[in-house]
Amino acid sequence: MDFNEIFDILVIISRYLVAGLAVLVLGSCVFSLVGRQFGKRIGSYLYDPGSKTRLPLTRWENSVGRSKTCDVVLSMPDVSRFHAVISKRRNGWVVADTHSSAGVFVNGSAVVQPTPIAHGDTVSFGSVGFVFVDADEDEKEQEAREKRRAFSRKAAARAAAMKPEAEFYPALIDEAGDKAYIITCDSCLFGRGPDCDVRLRYPTVSSSHARVTAQGGAWFVEDLGTTGGTTVNAKPIGQSKRRLHDGDVIGMGGVIFLFNEHYKVKNRTDAEGW
Repeated sequence: MDFNEIFDILVIISRYLVAGLAVLVLGSCVFSLVGRQFGKRIGSYLYDPGSKTRLPLTRWENSVGRSKTCDVVLSMPDVSRFHAVISKRRNGWVVADTHSSAGVFVNGSAVVQPTPIAHGDTVSFGSVGFVFVDADEDEKEQEAREKRRAFSRKAAARAAAMKPEAEFYPALIDEAGDKAYIITCDSCLFGRGPDCDVRLRYPTVSSSHARVTAQGGAWFVEDLGTTGGTTVNAKPIGQSKRRLHDGDVIGMGGVIFLFNEHYKVKNRTDAEGW
């Protein structure tokens, strides 16, 4: 076998090798593109407060637009066919405008380059707004909510054990579950001041901190413009009234109470607020 024959054989072998390598590279690219998902677990999502729907972001890169080929399809007139891309990066999530006509906004600010988005941010595609929910932060909030529920159940059980019989009144029970502040009027003023209907002797509670009122068979709480603020289930109520439900956790100036709508009072001298 001479040199020319050997050369021809090597050329033929190299052609097959190059073709095989090309197939392997193409296959790995396709596999990577299809497989870059979070798996069966749905990760972060876009939440629509109006319709209370969740639009899952299951890929590392999620296209958003009116086209049915997008990962997140928004059938609104001012949403472009390929409006934006939401991507998962090493340091968090970012959103990028893909030359849409109506623009992309994060908390009201226009997106001109890939912009980080965090849990709770409002992301708008044109006039269509969503709340971005990060899976990791959402899990932390769920754990916090479960801790509040556990606290409510524990405090209610301890309070019931303290007062096993007699009259029923709405009350605020302190975090330790060993002191109850009874609500005996339809409009009770809570605070540290001497003129309050229910005195809360805590330094972070304002002189006139909050008012708890009964309206139409329901109870409501409102903050009276305090610096420490008032919360219901860890959410600030601002200047608005917030309806209370049995088991709600109320914070006044950082002091935590459990609202018990049917608290048993065995002896009035054992409870605050009379």
